[in-house]
Amino acid sequence: MFKKLIATVALVGFAVGAAGTASAEKAYKLKLGHTGAPNHHYQDICTMFAKQVKDLTKGGVEIAVFPADQLGKQVESVEGTMMGTHDMVLTSDTVLSNWVPDMGILNLPFIFSSMDDARTILDGPIGAKLAAKMESHGAVVIGWWDNGMRHITNSKRPIVAPADLKGIKIRVPEGEVFVETFKALGAGPTVISFGELYSALQLGTVDGQENPPAHILTQKFYEVQKFVSRTGHIHLSSPLIMNKKLLDGMPKEYREAILKTAREMGPVHTKMVDDLEKKQWEEIAAKGMKINDVDKKPFQQAVLPVYEKFKSKLDGKIIDDIVATLKK
Repeated sequence: MFKKLIATVALVGFAVGAAGTASAEKAYKLKLGHTGAPNHHYQDICTMFAKQVKDLTKGGVEIAVFPADQLGKQVESVEGTMMGTHDMVLTSDTVLSNWVPDMGILNLPFIFSSMDDARTILDGPIGAKLAAKMESHGAVVIGWWDNGMRHITNSKRPIVAPADLKGIKIRVPEGEVFVETFKALGAGPTVISFGELYSALQLGTVDGQENPPAHILTQKFYEVQKFVSRTGHIHLSSPLIMNKKLLDGMPKEYREAILKTAREMGPVHTKMVDDLEKKQWEEIAAKGMKINDVDKKPFQQAVLPVYEKFKSKLDGKIIDDIVATLKK
């Protein structure tokens, strides 16, 4: 009897140990969506991220990448990621501002003069502070990636000074800061989802839009827009978010591999975007668009009321900290 009991205990112990091993080695097959076209740099950086995670986890975590809103438009995908119906999505800070208003601080006009400025802030304590605000909504910002500086295109005339925007209907993404910025510049801002933007430009629902050169090219906006003015008015970061419950439930080594890789891809993505843009402007010119640069000072002066408005609505200390950090 005693021998039978020992054998039973040993068998149970082996089963528990085997179950624990199986759990630790469970394979995860995740889906990562983004809004960029298949030839956009979002697809490139997401593919690099997926490969690195697979290598680090020895195939334990496989990530399939879905471009062009195949898993749903950005707001839907973010909501799904928070709820757990989506695994992860590469989105934008302005979309996240629907749930975390302080994300809108990153979109304040001319707060960043370059992608390097944005990188300095996002990779430091301010980026960590903003990222932490997402966790109560069920998602984790696992990496701050990039989408570059935004510039204005339209079908009417070159935008050289803020006065040139008067009477022009400009599509803007979700985010109150974008709306107020273009009101301050004298334009008529209209919120339209990115997936519907080309047809809105084609049909004349709006006269123009503002985006980095990668979107101008990959979305073929040059087919329905004649002028592009390099204003660099707003930087748009691309936070990679993941469902918190999913991440927390993974084995430690998988979780660490995902977080490490997502962080490391931030500077890689910024360099990728910067390198690509030099070629992209040449391609845009070759497509027939008229490109002009602007004196930014009148634009910066025109948007000062936006700062006054949002200093009371958003965390004024974060705004001051960003300005102070970039002055050093």
